[in-house]
Amino acid sequence: MDMDVTDLGNNTVKIALHGRLDTPGVDQIETRFSATIVPKGKHAIVDLSGVSFVASMGLRMFISVGRAVNGKDGKLVLLNPQSLVSEVFDNAALSQIIPVVFDEQEALKLVA
Repeated sequence: MDMDVTDLGNNTVKIALHGRLDTPGVDQIETRFSATIVPKGKHAIVDLSGVSFVASMGLRMFISVGRAVNGKDGKLVLLNPQSLVSEVFDNAALSQIIPVVFDEQEALKLVA
């Protein structure tokens, strides 16, 4: 699992994930992912276009980081999940907790 971070200014980062968010993938990035967003209450757009699979561990990571950053007045938005990942999100009703969008401009508006 790879993670690339881009600072967009205005307390906002874009995080591009690549690989599989299964147990080994989450273990590789969870600490860094959380540390990038939560301590300063950053707004984060997470580009999932490079993620081919999400397991329950990946859902748990997004929910726990989303709740933590919301508690610090930050926002987490998930962007461009692949169709299989989007289906997992739909089945888990994740979009009721964390916005899931398919347009970067819409993601930017949600964190503005």
